[in-house]
Amino acid sequence: MQRRTLYGGSLGAAGLLLAGIQFLQGIQQVEGFDGGDRAIIYAFETVPFVLIGLALAFVGYWLTTQPAYEPDLPRIVAWGVGSTLLFASVAALILFSQQVTTNSLKGGEYVAMKQITVGAVVGVLVGLYDARSRQGQRELAAERDRVEQFAQKAADVNNYGRELNRSDSLDEVSSLCIQGIQAFLDVTGVAIVATDADDHEFLDNTVVSAADETLFELANDALDQEPASAVTVEDPPDALDAPTDLLSMLVTTHDDSSIVLLAFVDESNALEIEDVQLLEMLVAHAATAVDRIYDRRLAPAEGEPRRSRE
Repeated sequence: MQRRTLYGGSLGAAGLLLAGIQFLQGIQQVEGFDGGDRAIIYAFETVPFVLIGLALAFVGYWLTTQPAYEPDLPRIVAWGVGSTLLFASVAALILFSQQVTTNSLKGGEYVAMKQITVGAVVGVLVGLYDARSRQGQRELAAERDRVEQFAQKAADVNNYGRELNRSDSLDEVSSLCIQGIQAFLDVTGVAIVATDADDHEFLDNTVVSAADETLFELANDALDQEPASAVTVEDPPDALDAPTDLLSMLVTTHDDSSIVLLAFVDESNALEIEDVQLLEMLVAHAATAVDRIYDRRLAPAEGEPRRSRE
């Protein structure tokens, strides 16, 4: 904010100064003219340049309200100064030519100030265009980095998926889920609840800010959700010290038993859309692993009757 105030205020002050000089010089220029001539000369020789100076003052004020341009303020001011010097040099050449051809510098100060005023505004406008271009480049670079980071994390999640599918028990699946969520999302408050009719048990629980009964209640509320789909709990129980976000996910359902994941997200590690997508990918892998474990458990039971008939 101080940086914007400094640079924007400097441009605004320069614009007001140039507008004031143009106003005073305009009064001097119409001295000796009568009636309508004075108005016409002032309207065409002074008013446009006063407005240009005021435009520079407005740009300076506007920049104080634009955080996006803060990194490029020195560049914008540098463009303004450089353009002012360039137009001042042009004015000097014009006056030198006038001196050579007419042996007179009459009105030279007016020409010089008009050139300087126009040069300052042109330079600042070019600087704004340059800053906007660089801002777009930074946004593209940030987007590219974000996509690359997401792709890398997605590949790591898939590696976790392979490990999950090698798991032999629900405890192993739960432990890998907790480890992955902490590693990829920096979320430490996670509870994985197994429900069976009216019975509940924790496969894993790292949540310290909520009672077991509250977590079981949240798990019950998640049973009607789409599997492996993160849902933000909009109305958490009164007994819960609500974090920034509370995500509930139905991992999978088998007959009357279900597994639910609860993730407590505080202000220090708020999740972006990509983070939620990674969480859903990890839970989808976990659901596949749990399905495989249940299938292996059912296989012997289905095979026993066939062996007895033999």
